[in-house]
Amino acid sequence: MTYCFYLAPQVPAEAKRLFAAAAANAGITADGVANVGSPRINAIALLLSREWGLKEFEAPLVDVLETNYEPTWDPERGEFTWGLGLGEEHPRGQYNGFLAAAEAVTPGAWTALSEAPMSPQPGLVEGVDFPTLALAEAHWEAGALRLGLKPQTSSAIGRPTKFKISGLQEPSHWRVEGEARATVRGSDLMIDTTVKDHRIALLPT
Repeated sequence: MTYCFYLAPQVPAEAKRLFAAAAANAGITADGVANVGSPRINAIALLLSREWGLKEFEAPLVDVLETNYEPTWDPERGEFTWGLGLGEEHPRGQYNGFLAAAEAVTPGAWTALSEAPMSPQPGLVEGVDFPTLALAEAHWEAGALRLGLKPQTSSAIGRPTKFKISGLQEPSHWRVEGEARATVRGSDLMIDTTVKDHRIALLPT
């Protein structure tokens, strides 16, 4: 099943054949899931079921995840994780990564993400005060870098925060649009803003 995840965007027909064999071996059917012990296998199976629109597998896999893997919302930290019955202080990262991907994927999204060309635009966002502040979106559009900012929790709203954009050939030739201020520091553009749910854009002058 793990190989299916990586092969899906590259050779989907072969990945689907392998998926059918892996699902049968793991006891994953439209009627239920025989083996609920492997979060990685079941998460990948759910992700690919949603990626390929295999509705018959989706419902039983969702039932396994919700019933057995301790989905937990922590309002104080603004985090949603799966405890997996492990009793650990911090949620198991790799398992949670696959489970989060399975939760977020939409039909064709994994393939589209894998096939998308790297942006030819310069500019790398660095030093974001995560998890207090997260980037909900970051993409180039018509020559502008557009960023969507999200606070970790409501208690973090209003705090000052900053990050930098590196790799711009002429950082002084850019301006920021939105509730933020841009200053040049060496070869970087420093962005000063506030922790809140808002959008800003970096545009050439």
